[in-house]
Amino acid sequence: MDAAFIQPVDLAKAYRLLNHGPTVLVSAHHGGTDNVMAAAWACPLDFDPPKVTLVLDKATATRALVEGSGAFAL
Repeated sequence: MDAAFIQPVDLAKAYRLLNHGPTVLVSAHHGGTDNVMAAAWACPLDFDPPKVTLVLDKATATRALVEGSGAFAL
């Protein structure tokens, strides 16, 4: 995909992309390791500040990275 088609989404409006619970890609990085996984359990939690709920099984590599770094990207 051409990078010209990728546009940032204002954080205050990002919930619109998750409103109906689509499958999302969850990316995390910790200790020099990167990973990305598909997750079907993601939904908006709050609007101000924007928050999401995300379910990651404890056996997944991505969850260990999220717990280690304290951050993830959808």
